[in-house]
Amino acid sequence: MQEGGKQVKAEHITAARQTGATDKEIHDTVLIAAAFCMFNRYMDGLATWAPQPNEAYAGLGKALAEKGYAVTTPVEY
Repeated sequence: MQEGGKQVKAEHITAARQTGATDKEIHDTVLIAAAFCMFNRYMDGLATWAPQPNEAYAGLGKALAEKGYAVTTPVEY
């Protein structure tokens, strides 16, 4: 999807099915890729920024891994 959705060819779908992917899973994968594409362009258009360095995300990553997205307490960076 990084190169564009039209780069996904029939052979890619066939390969996914051969590894056990269902039509629903393939469909969901396309939806997720499209959503990330939209979110990234939206954020770029708003000229947003992200904390640097990447270590700033370690606490958040740990909390998400342990508690999911329903974290109710703030995470310290």
